[in-house]
Amino acid sequence: MRSNRGSFVVLAWLAALTTATHALSAQAARAAVNTIARGKTIFESTCRGCHTVSPPLQGGPAMSRIAQRYVERLGSRASASTRIAEWLAGPTAEKSLLPRDEVARFGVMPHQPLADAGRFAVAAYVVTLVDAGPGRRKGKRR
Repeated sequence: MRSNRGSFVVLAWLAALTTATHALSAQAARAAVNTIARGKTIFESTCRGCHTVSPPLQGGPAMSRIAQRYVERLGSRASASTRIAEWLAGPTAEKSLLPRDEVARFGVMPHQPLADAGRFAVAAYVVTLVDAGPGRRKGKRR
């Protein structure tokens, strides 16, 4: 009998742990969605004057192109997001992952006075645009 009771306790503990883990995962997902939404709001008020999401261009490169380039070069959206946020802290031609001819064509973006949380939110939003470029389909690369 005792082993059955012990098994019940272990199963109850695992169920509680699974429920807590699910709640944390749901909380993390909500936080990520909120960060991306905040990044989109900042993008639309601060970045949209020069950058479009996808072509046609209006002064700076399309953000879908930037996102695609960073994800391709760094291998993941998480790495790309971090690198974009770091770049936003102090844009220079040397730190850019865009092709040199694009940097020469558009120049280096002027520094934007964003707090760390704002930079990371914009970067989180930008990497969601990987599939937003013309001729792209979800999950496919050109």
